[in-house]
Amino acid sequence: MPKLRKAPLIPVCLAVSLAAWAADFWVKKPYQTWSAEETQKMLEDSPWATTLTLGGFQNISGSGANPRGEMEDNPSITYTIQFRSAAPIRQAQVRSSQLNAHYDKMSAEQKAAFDANVSKFLNAGFPDRIIVAVTFQSNVQNYQSQLRTYWADQSLPKQSMKVFLNTGAERLSLSSYSYKDDTFQFVFPRPKDLAPDGKISVEFVHPRIERVGEQRVFQVFSLKKMLVDGQPVL
Repeated sequence: MPKLRKAPLIPVCLAVSLAAWAADFWVKKPYQTWSAEETQKMLEDSPWATTLTLGGFQNISGSGANPRGEMEDNPSITYTIQFRSAAPIRQAQVRSSQLNAHYDKMSAEQKAAFDANVSKFLNAGFPDRIIVAVTFQSNVQNYQSQLRTYWADQSLPKQSMKVFLNTGAERLSLSSYSYKDDTFQFVFPRPKDLAPDGKISVEFVHPRIERVGEQRVFQVFSLKKMLVDGQPVL
């Protein structure tokens, strides 16, 4: 097995910094009023979610009329990491469903039925575990297919020595693994103590997919940015 190395993490960059984004819209506005843009931001680039891209090396070859060859394109694989046990992410998932279903135009009766269907999901508690979901996407169709094959074939025994949740002095091992619809899910024991000014990180190994080599993904999140009512929400 090749020696593991840290991934060159490349977060999705936005013109507006997180601190300046509508003064933390998730605090100032109920999730039912989040715009489509705000909802997407919560799911992809917020204190509870991040998106990173792993790039492949270029292998330019060819001759004649097309010397640049078919390998010139820049293949990439994108991972979006979300803390699914955190209420703000679940609220964004529900808001996304609302927007797709045109919830704001529903009658009072239709809204009540919709709300009843999602209430259990929104009110779920996770006192003993943290759930992290990772969705993958590639700009190369064959890479996407290979990723599906790899992650669908994984299991807790296969991933137990590769996946960890780190919080200060604690390095928590994986307790459950599952896969569905281009998303794999990690479940960890909930840390005993989360310092509001500390860090929490998720690490897993991205497999070699042709020109995108095997590498360790190590993504750090700031607990200070995850505070709701003064406490980290995970």
